[in-house]
Amino acid sequence: MIAIAYPAILFLIIPVIAVEAAYLRLRLRTGWKNTLGAVAKANAITMLLGFPLAWLILFLLELAIWGVADWSGLLKHFERSPGSQLATLLATVISSPWLGPGTGETWPILVAFSVLLIPSFFLSAYVESVLLDRLGWLLCERPSTPSVWRANALSYIFLGLAGCALVWYQLRRF
Repeated sequence: MIAIAYPAILFLIIPVIAVEAAYLRLRLRTGWKNTLGAVAKANAITMLLGFPLAWLILFLLELAIWGVADWSGLLKHFERSPGSQLATLLATVISSPWLGPGTGETWPILVAFSVLLIPSFFLSAYVESVLLDRLGWLLCERPSTPSVWRANALSYIFLGLAGCALVWYQLRRF
């Protein structure tokens, strides 16, 4: 999934920075130039580290879950009920970092993309709050951590919607 999701995230980085900078500028009354620069630097760092690290963590978790499922015999139960829509959805969620051979359907890729955004959000919001608030990149006199988390929530809602649309469009072209 990293080969599918990461290009979409790279393509949308400019609007993500704009959403976060606009929100933080309005909430914290900081200067445009400083806010835009600080948010751009923080997003560059989280984009380079955050999404790949979140993907790696989920990939290791996926390996662990399927290993335990195989060891405990739960995997055989999954194999016996392949028609179950809930089992298919659960398998897609668990396998989000590394989807197996597909059926040609688009929905598993969109689900996997959305699932991967969840840990990415928490990792990015935390790192950006450290950089922008604790290290003082925003040059804001009052605490900005809650606003940074809300700005990230807005940008990840945008990223989820626009990213799914972009991935869907790219998949339809092939």
